[in-house]
Amino acid sequence: MQELKHPYITVAKEHKHFYGGSQMLSASTNMREVGCGVIAALDLLLYLCRFHEGCGSGFFAEAAADGVIDSEEYDALAQRLSRRYFPLIPKLGINGLMLAAGLNVFFRRYGFPLRARWGVGSRRLFEEIEEQLAQDLPVILSIGPNFPLIWKKDTLCFYLPGHEDGSGSACSVRAHYVTVTGIDGRYLHISSWGRPYLIDREEYLRYIRRSSGSLVSNFVHLRHTGK
Repeated sequence: MQELKHPYITVAKEHKHFYGGSQMLSASTNMREVGCGVIAALDLLLYLCRFHEGCGSGFFAEAAADGVIDSEEYDALAQRLSRRYFPLIPKLGINGLMLAAGLNVFFRRYGFPLRARWGVGSRRLFEEIEEQLAQDLPVILSIGPNFPLIWKKDTLCFYLPGHEDGSGSACSVRAHYVTVTGIDGRYLHISSWGRPYLIDREEYLRYIRRSSGSLVSNFVHLRHTGK
């Protein structure tokens, strides 16, 4: 299994700890409804600030220090990040191209030695995800909307850790961003809504082929600039 080398972001609310951020903890209605992309971007940037040389930023102040982040502080950062870099379209959220563009603006502003682009070919999808994780870079993945038949209601299952036989389906989603923190021969290990889940790799590819498409179901590919 290939996974991140350091502990993932932990957010706390009323003595409960969450595996990454959750838009459902936000005070903003728009963030709760369509803010999953902003949450994935914030988790990524915090992880970079904590564990990658050359990725420091005063934007996050004390939240960049290794440790648990209070949910109110996290939410304030998410809303600030959205206003400046990742504008959310009401009821729609943010698409992958806008997400990658916002990251690049942030990277240039704070001198991060990284650049982002949206998507890779589906044949190399998991290979590229594994390679990015090997560089200790979290992966922002989209389970896109149904496309081009946008009126369809097809979804992708999330599974609970510990149910690797596929018996523990927890929920099903579409038009949603998650963060991949690990990959093995069958599953993507992800953070979503502040909880760990699994995505079956073959089911994800099948969702892309039958219901969505690699234009909208893909990931933010990061590369080092060599600075």
